[in-house]
Amino acid sequence: MPSLAPWLSVSDPVFPVHAFAGLQALSREQGWQFQLPSEAGNAAERISYQQAREVLTMLQVRHGRGLALWSGSRKALPQLSYLAEGLLAQATLGEALQFAMQFQRVAGAMTGLTAAVSGQHLLISAQPLFADPELEDFLALDHLTTALMTARQLGGAAIAPLRLELRCTHLSEQSALAQVFGCRIVFGADDNRIVLPSSVAMQAVQAAPGIAGTQARARCEMAIRQLDGVQKPTLLQRISAEHWDVMTAAQVANQVHMSERAFHRALAREGVRFANQTELIRMQKARTALAEGRGSEDIAGLLGYADERSFRRAFQRVHSISPAEYRRRQAAELPVRKLTC
Repeated sequence: MPSLAPWLSVSDPVFPVHAFAGLQALSREQGWQFQLPSEAGNAAERISYQQAREVLTMLQVRHGRGLALWSGSRKALPQLSYLAEGLLAQATLGEALQFAMQFQRVAGAMTGLTAAVSGQHLLISAQPLFADPELEDFLALDHLTTALMTARQLGGAAIAPLRLELRCTHLSEQSALAQVFGCRIVFGADDNRIVLPSSVAMQAVQAAPGIAGTQARARCEMAIRQLDGVQKPTLLQRISAEHWDVMTAAQVANQVHMSERAFHRALAREGVRFANQTELIRMQKARTALAEGRGSEDIAGLLGYADERSFRRAFQRVHSISPAEYRRRQAAELPVRKLTC
């Protein structure tokens, strides 16, 4: 049964099994044996994140993190369910991206993809739905690879990123990564993302749409409604979107009508420590603000630190460099403008 928590839980069976299409194709090619768990009486063939991670963790241990590259490269339009119809009904890749961001869970997305324009760059970033350090980078690479393969099917094989940025410090499949993405690979980055020329968003979708755009949207909206609980944001998404990072745990617990003790127990079930997650989100906001040229004193106030010194110490602890040094390294970056639906 779906969780009664005010957020999408790791135990909610909302992920369609077709999200595993890439791994299933790969297993057939390689002769691997693995079986997806299933809910008793779950005719819709949906599983929870908790069930999915059992399979994904086992496969990552056996075959390495690079398995995400091969999985994502085999998962494109035919495996995206009703989402594929909606993408094919769009006129440009930019419009297709907007549609994909809105309905990505129809395709079983276990990582949240976002699209933004920064100067002359189009950024497709992977943000975790759940607190899962063990699988976060694996899922990010899988979903980013799927996004690129899908974009190439929609707009032509010539679509080439400028670079792929990964948070992990190394992958043994580096040459394969470069071959699939056709660009420079940057390891140890702040985020998992693909950087493309912004002109890609204006590129026409080459395939003729099979159904009208309004009909495709209606089907995706119906598919979302049928995924129990999927309309709810995850805990991590609420922490960021509702600015919980500048609140205390007691304040947040009161906001979601729970005792602080019950709130911390709920966090533990999701694998989350409130202080850790709020600091990660603060640091992400700090990096963006520094890249925009804002000063440390201004950022300290924005993020709820007692003073500039407290912010500098927190930033140094997380990044091993000072805010000033980070700003110097990012001086050429332009403010990010999100693509809106």
